Amino acid sequence: MKKMILCLAVLASFTIVNAQQLNDKGLYIDSEGGLFTGTITSIKNNIKNELAVKEGIISGTANYYYASGKLMESGVFENGQKDKQWIRYNENGTTSAIAFYNLGKKTGTWLVYDETGKKRFEMNYENGSKTGVWTNWDENGTIVSTKNYASVN
Repeated sequence: MKKMILCLAVLASFTIVNAQQLNDKGLYIDSEGGLFTGTITSIKNNIKNELAVKEGIISGTANYYYASGKLMESGVFENGQKDKQWIRYNENGTTSAIAFYNLGKKTGTWLVYDETGKKRFEMNYENGSKTGVWTNWDENGTIVSTKNYASVN
């Protein structure tokens, strides 16, 4: 019975791994060579990631986890590119950064926080380029620097 369970586990893991292979066009395929739709889970450098895949392309929710199992980063992919809001957390669960993308291009106001949750940086992007006023605060909340980037047209 133990051998049968072990064989089934090996077979199941082979099927799962096989379902997550990339073809020569960079698309995820299933064990039969068709475009994969589902969730891909993998671990690399002690970081676990769970990525939604639709018809071979990373599209949908993406979550990255520390080795401890705590959420490190969460966001959305659209057609293989980061999209919408992404939030990064430190291992204590405090938000460390909030970023926005529009189909892979940085956009909107990005915020970076220190380990206690105090805002330290505010940066602005438009269509992937730096824009507007960028501000840096010290640990006491005092502005230590600003830089103004010309608006993107």
